[in-house]
Amino acid sequence: MKTHIFSRFLLGLLMISNFLSAEIVEIDRMKNIHQYVKQNMLIIFDIDNTLIEPVQELGSNQWFTHRIKEYCSYGLEKSDALEKALKEWSAIQSVTEVKIVEQGTSEIIENLQLQGITIIGMTTRGLGLSTRTIEQLESVDINLSLSAPTKEEIFFMNEKGVLFRGGVLFTAGTHKGNALPKLLDTIGYHPSEILYINDKKSNLVTVEEMCEKEGIAFTGLRYSFLDKKVKNFRKQIAEEQFYFFGHILSDAAAERILHESK
Repeated sequence: MKTHIFSRFLLGLLMISNFLSAEIVEIDRMKNIHQYVKQNMLIIFDIDNTLIEPVQELGSNQWFTHRIKEYCSYGLEKSDALEKALKEWSAIQSVTEVKIVEQGTSEIIENLQLQGITIIGMTTRGLGLSTRTIEQLESVDINLSLSAPTKEEIFFMNEKGVLFRGGVLFTAGTHKGNALPKLLDTIGYHPSEILYINDKKSNLVTVEEMCEKEGIAFTGLRYSFLDKKVKNFRKQIAEEQFYFFGHILSDAAAERILHESK
């Protein structure tokens, strides 16, 4: 009887320990991650609105969200609205310049990498934007391959094709909580703790649930640096930018401009 009671007591302590090892907290500055960093953990950075953003409203995460809602208001099914907005967003990402979300982030990541801490990126972006995304990150002095658990390029299925390239896991809109463990199993890397920084709590929750299943300690940091900018999205500015995006001049218009420039 005493043995049975003691076993139940240990099980209870274990359950409490597991519960305490998973948490999601909010930070408004990237420097605040330092208090959560440990030497042997895996740190995962979201990309959009966490590390980089377009230099203009057009093509931002908030523009993408607005565009989906706009198409739905026109009567499109949500799946069709998502598909249409995603095509436009991808086209914009292919050409837009980006800037760092918060000054100093590149240096923070570099310093952690120099300390030998394992770091990767994880994004809903798809395979078609993988090369462009790495170029965008490089333009703000971020190289997520430097302390990644593998330099190998890895493709696998997670509902659809998913790619790990340049230290970034491109989940192509699939469930991050399913894609991440598949990558870790493939490369034979099993961290005891994960620190995940993302501007959206919903994405943190999917990985938190995965960690609970896998017995991995988890800390999610909901990064709120751009909250005010997202809330104050300038719709009219973005509409003007979209109107002129990819605009091809007619021969007559081009001839008129040439004539006026002489």
